[in-house]
Amino acid sequence: MYMLEAKGIKKSFGKLEILKGIDFSIARGESIAIIGPSGSGKSTFLRSLINLEKIDGGDLVIDGQTVVENGVYQKADEAKAAFNKLGMVFQNFNLFPHKSVLENIILAPVTTKKMTREEAVPLARELLSQIGLSDKENAYPYQLSGGQQQRVAIARALALKPDILLFDEPTSALDPELTGEVLAVIRRLSEEHMTLVIVTHEMGFAKEVANRVIFMDEGVVMESGTPEEVFEQTKNERTKAFLSKVL
Repeated sequence: MYMLEAKGIKKSFGKLEILKGIDFSIARGESIAIIGPSGSGKSTFLRSLINLEKIDGGDLVIDGQTVVENGVYQKADEAKAAFNKLGMVFQNFNLFPHKSVLENIILAPVTTKKMTREEAVPLARELLSQIGLSDKENAYPYQLSGGQQQRVAIARALALKPDILLFDEPTSALDPELTGEVLAVIRRLSEEHMTLVIVTHEMGFAKEVANRVIFMDEGVVMESGTPEEVFEQTKNERTKAFLSKVL
């Protein structure tokens, strides 16, 4: 059984059709990279999966539970529990500037998971240790580099213990020299077989980490396959044209 399965997902903003019937599935422990040009619908698709954008049409099943059927959302409480199995890391960190690193990480577990502060603080410290920022728990976001802020954002998402973690171009706001430290954290999560969906423009990273690569353009999936199939053996002319510009 797939951890998440989407069929015919459609999304429009006014008359502009962004997603034109996306089919997608991911199994437990799988890492999928989604690549494609800007404006192809990649970020909108991720936001639709985690209920930050409402789907206009199609079906969405999370861990065996149907949350959207023919574009109709199921009961709010049931759907919310399913959507809570997903976590997301955004392009621009979205940390609270007036809260310390530690407070940023524990806020969601305490407020949404009803975890006590006594339970949340050790969890946050363990996550900070895993991302190499144990010495920054009392720092504020403005005192951190972009790479450090993004690592804190990853720890914040992990604190909610999601079954699937979505990344929306996690290095796009970073200077190239800071990209590696964020990719190293994501690589470790993949090696630990966490279920990951990564929208990325880092082609080498996608080729290295992903079990499967999806190429999107103009709101549709143009191609899906192993990294070798997509990057080295593609027969799709649109994929070839895109890769020739970015590799």
